[in-house]
Amino acid sequence: MAYLLSSERPAVAAASRNPLLAILRWAAKLRAERHQRLAFREMLEFDEARLEDLGLTRNDVLEAMGASAPQAGLHLQRRRALRSAIWLGRSSF
Repeated sequence: MAYLLSSERPAVAAASRNPLLAILRWAAKLRAERHQRLAFREMLEFDEARLEDLGLTRNDVLEAMGASAPQAGLHLQRRRALRSAIWLGRSSF
């Protein structure tokens, strides 16, 4: 028997008992991932100067496309933060 802290919920409790809600959540997740892929493809069409203005490189976008959906945005945020810190002379990363 597993013991849980009072603040923890078992994974089963988080699952929905309504199959329609589960399907709607799944469809929303697929739609969000599709929008993210489309946004990355559009970013790949930017010229180098525009990407540089955003604090990114084409390689950063390609790496983010290869990351899992939740991690892709974090990857780009970290790259932008690193480049801005270097640009500002605060390269403590």
